[in-house]
Amino acid sequence: MSLPTTHRRSAHPGPPRWSYRPELDGMRASGALVIIFFHAQVTGFSSSFVVLDMFFVLSGFVVTNVVLREVDAKGRLALGAYYARRVRRLLPAAVATVVGTSLVFLLLASQPERFELVRQAQSALLYLANWQFIADGADYFAGDIRESPFMHFWSLSVEEQYYIFFPLLVIAWHRWGRSRPRVLLGVVGALMAASVTAQVLHARVDPMRAYFGTDTRLFQLLAGVALAVALREYALSRDADGRVAWPRLGSALATAGALGFVVLGTELVGMSVSNRNLLATVVSLALVAGAYTAPAAPVARFLALPAMAFLGRISYGMYLWHWPVIVVLERLLDAPGLVVAALTVPLTIGLAQFSHYFLETPIRTGRPLDRVHWPVVGTGLAVSVAAAVVVVPPVLESARTPALAATARPAATTVVSERAESGDRLAEQLRRPVPRGLDFRRIGKDRGPAVTRCEPDDPGACLVVDGDGPHVVLVGDSHARMLTPAFTTLARERGFRLSANVVPACPWPHGLLSDKARGANRDRCLESRDGFYQRTLPQLDADVVVLVNAPRGDGVGEALVDYRGREVELPGAFATAVDRTVRLVERAGAKAVMVKGIIGTGGWGPDGPDPLDCLARAGTQGECVVVPPQDRPLSDSYYRVAAGSSAAAATVDLNPVVCPDHPTCRPVVGGQVVWRNADHVTASYLEEHRDEIWQALRGTGFLEE
Repeated sequence: MSLPTTHRRSAHPGPPRWSYRPELDGMRASGALVIIFFHAQVTGFSSSFVVLDMFFVLSGFVVTNVVLREVDAKGRLALGAYYARRVRRLLPAAVATVVGTSLVFLLLASQPERFELVRQAQSALLYLANWQFIADGADYFAGDIRESPFMHFWSLSVEEQYYIFFPLLVIAWHRWGRSRPRVLLGVVGALMAASVTAQVLHARVDPMRAYFGTDTRLFQLLAGVALAVALREYALSRDADGRVAWPRLGSALATAGALGFVVLGTELVGMSVSNRNLLATVVSLALVAGAYTAPAAPVARFLALPAMAFLGRISYGMYLWHWPVIVVLERLLDAPGLVVAALTVPLTIGLAQFSHYFLETPIRTGRPLDRVHWPVVGTGLAVSVAAAVVVVPPVLESARTPALAATARPAATTVVSERAESGDRLAEQLRRPVPRGLDFRRIGKDRGPAVTRCEPDDPGACLVVDGDGPHVVLVGDSHARMLTPAFTTLARERGFRLSANVVPACPWPHGLLSDKARGANRDRCLESRDGFYQRTLPQLDADVVVLVNAPRGDGVGEALVDYRGREVELPGAFATAVDRTVRLVERAGAKAVMVKGIIGTGGWGPDGPDPLDCLARAGTQGECVVVPPQDRPLSDSYYRVAAGSSAAAATVDLNPVVCPDHPTCRPVVGGQVVWRNADHVTASYLEEHRDEIWQALRGTGFLEE
């Protein structure tokens, strides 16, 4: 059977011709538009983050073809020229975006908010954002990361790290195995296998480590490399222009890839994020291969439309600017996701087009820069580092008051009005201005000492203060951490012996972990809790064990898992774990004191307003008053039941210490800020009010002077 004249097959046709392909730009455009709708949280796009997988595969495919074309033409890869092209293509727009966004947030965000953005902006400029988010324990799918306008730099960081590594692989292959493409494919395949293994293993214990990590994403970029090499070396069917041509198969692949993204990008099929990313890689390969080898296919023709190709050419700028635009719009507007997306698209296109024509293109195509390579690389890196060190910190750390003032909460406004009408002492306090010169950076970090823990083989590592009085052991999560300075000072003043087993995101009920505890923190939690009550506590010869935990209940607190990582039902499992822990403490010869949930700015959960942001914007303290809810968290009921069933257990309520003017809670008491964030009291405030804490503990009858 003979092939049509436009498609010929040869045993050794040589490398295919590589040239500009508008359908590939169309893929970039479609990805940029879809990710806008995902980040704007438009209904129906909840899983469309998978288009980022397509970006990774496409980047690997395109860069490989460009690099190998240079090797074909010149017989070598000029490393300096390669890096210079990357710098000229990527750095100018990225630096402009980070600096421009920082300036905008100087107007919109308060100083406490901006403190958290400094490291993120710096890591974005240095293309280390993905590792910064891993270090911060960020969750790409949670609400907290949506506050960062630099969140999207994580994927750009993964790509840039790959761009540094990839040419070294090509140079090594060209030197020792150029005539054997199987060598390159073999190395790429081995690296892909290692990356997939890392993805699967990390996804089991730390899904965000699997999501953000370069090592756990490398397989997607390498998949694009493998596709490019395979088509180049083994696809024998070519069109009249010398390009790989698979008219029928390519059309089928492109259609399957497009449909695959429709399925994976929605909730039609339920699966984990990791599995969705793995399948999206396969779907991306099909779409790229199909569009590349069958440009006449319906999917490819749509992607190659002039409008799509145009958007593809400015897609880098669109991706850079879309997320800051969304974050700003969400701050300014209380609008549905579809409205935010509809506004974001034209704004992003405008910013990207301006950047493309007036910044990126002049630098990328400037003839004088073609003659110098390493100086361009050095200058680009110097500018990026200078922006990270010299420009970003002064801007984001500025004490300038944001243009948007604090919006008083309705409940707070009502309370302040009622107090004002009554003319009592508290009304006068609420009318006072926010204290000047508050060190928001220090207050935001006023969380107590770092992890204090011990294991059965070394129980002495838990010792904090050695005293002659009764032995008190403090156990719990970050809420126990904020109480540690108060207990430490009390131990020194009252002469009791203090030990602590405190690990953030690590609840005290035996057998349970927070699903927020990941990676090293999860390991610390397991090491600190598993076996503590049965083996370590008996060795400590404790008299009283004070158990402190973030509140738990329906819609309050993060989900819980058992020590094997399996999710548990809160009411039954938590109540059982509390009762079991109290009995283990009693069996160790100690009394158990369970501290009831401590109120935050929004009640019992972590979703309340940021107290430091409010104080930074507010004129009077009354604008940031906290009104406690009338109900109590469900966990308090479990503590009460456990205490009622054992003479060796009791509960204490420290909320009168935190909110001495109940039912109105002042944000500043005695000149000290009460809350450092929505659900944590400052350690300094609790230490200052330690005598009240001591009286509450003595009220249990378990401790005497």
